[in-house]
Amino acid sequence: MVVINDIFKYSAISELSNWFKGLAITIFSCIVSILFIMLYCILAYGDNMRISFGY
Repeated sequence: MVVINDIFKYSAISELSNWFKGLAITIFSCIVSILFIMLYCILAYGDNMRISFGY
């Protein structure tokens, strides 16, 4: 909890309202969750996945 309070106190979002702080933390949490899900998919099914880069 101390780390979260320090982030709120010393980061660029400290000047924002509580609503924007919550929104920023929610968006960050969603991005991190998506990255962990992608990492799991790559590690679990990486041998069988066909990933195409392009259109």
